[in-house]
Amino acid sequence: MFKFIHTSDWHLGQNFYGYDRGEEQRDFLEQLADIVRKHTPDAMLVSGDIFHTAAPSNAAVNLYVNALLNIHDACPMMKIIVIAGNHDSASRLDSDRRLWQLAGVTVLGSIARDKEGHADLQRHIIPVGNKGIVVAVPFAYPASFPQVAGNNVDRDLRQQTYFQALLDRTTSQNTNHLPVVLMAHLAVNNSDFTGHDRDMKMECVDIAALGSGYDYAALGHIHRPQQVSERAYYCGTPLPVSFDEQCEHSVSIVEIDAHDAFPRIETKRINNIKPLHTIPPTEPTGFDKALEMLQQLNPNDRSYIRLNVQVERFLPTGAQERAAQAVKEKKCRFCEIKKTATAIERHHTTHMTVEQFNKMQPIDIANQYFIDRTGNPMTARQQEMFNHAFQEVEKDNRQ
Repeated sequence: MFKFIHTSDWHLGQNFYGYDRGEEQRDFLEQLADIVRKHTPDAMLVSGDIFHTAAPSNAAVNLYVNALLNIHDACPMMKIIVIAGNHDSASRLDSDRRLWQLAGVTVLGSIARDKEGHADLQRHIIPVGNKGIVVAVPFAYPASFPQVAGNNVDRDLRQQTYFQALLDRTTSQNTNHLPVVLMAHLAVNNSDFTGHDRDMKMECVDIAALGSGYDYAALGHIHRPQQVSERAYYCGTPLPVSFDEQCEHSVSIVEIDAHDAFPRIETKRINNIKPLHTIPPTEPTGFDKALEMLQQLNPNDRSYIRLNVQVERFLPTGAQERAAQAVKEKKCRFCEIKKTATAIERHHTTHMTVEQFNKMQPIDIANQYFIDRTGNPMTARQQEMFNHAFQEVEKDNRQ
């Protein structure tokens, strides 16, 4: 039997509305070490997005290093496999790949290539003792996958060809019929994106692009835990990355008896010491009512707070400052006001033709965008700063 932990999308070093999340991320990693210590799995698979940015702070890097060492100490015989996600710097993760091997950690930041530039498949096939085989593929855009030697295919077919070649080679080497686990960081078509940051452009692929021959696909990238095919799963984020990620946050413990057997999955909920709360949580209310609810919060509540406010046109003057002042003596952290337009305001939303848009001045477009985002027009100083920046860009374009 092959027993492993599936986790992903840690987003270490995230700056959340100006607040450092190091404390709750450190607490999650301690919980993860306790889970490892209690269940003694054969492997732990981290399916990408270890960091929130490609240039993490020293504090975030130290958090990552200390966490992996602590988790290794919790179960020294366990193999740890880490792949890069789209938020990670592939070169940064690869730079100390060989050093991590001394602690039983395999790190793959980028897809390996041979001297001819073809796919180096063998580096991505990782045996875990006599328990199982992990096929680990870090994030890459579909058109960026290397050619497999002997297969000259168009760019739009390279990803699927690569995955299948990896799995075919694994099958040829799997003489003991061990469970095969595929790791990848990508977005699968028809996944549940509810609560995910849709501002990020996602390039989705069909599940068929992952090929066939694996017993479990340990996927990262989508933050909501879910099953996307008979054998493919997202474990989701252990901590929410945005206010809209209202779902259970956990890591998965997976057991597979043999190749071709179906996995057994147990989720281990992660306790968040600083949860993300929206007030009120469902239907928006008027600002004064939302402010009253904010004032009634327990002084020791350590949550991040977003107010859910319905507005006709604009928020009341100084709304942000009033909300921040309401929790000044509390332990919670006020972050933002989510505005929902009333039915009347939505009915009067301005629509314009392309011709009308083309006649607008840049400052008018910027001011309209600012109103849509904040509920208030730009101040004279902000308009002055925008005009200066626009003039500088125009000057550069003329040179």
